[in-house]
Amino acid sequence: MKITAVCQFNGQVYTMDFPNMSESQFLIAKSMWDNGALVQDAFPFLSADEREFLMTGTPPEVWDELFAEMA
Repeated sequence: MKITAVCQFNGQVYTMDFPNMSESQFLIAKSMWDNGALVQDAFPFLSADEREFLMTGTPPEVWDELFAEMA
């Protein structure tokens, strides 16, 4: 499943592939999240990077660019 979102940090549009998530899994988990579940509880089958993309639209490579100076 692919999800497209606008990055909250740079305004660019990114698409991320979620190969381990079906559309039905997404809809169930999204409903849980929308109803107050923590993202890690609603989407335990996703990586931290994948969950971050759902929350902010920011892919891992942008996080790497944002915090490159701290490394």
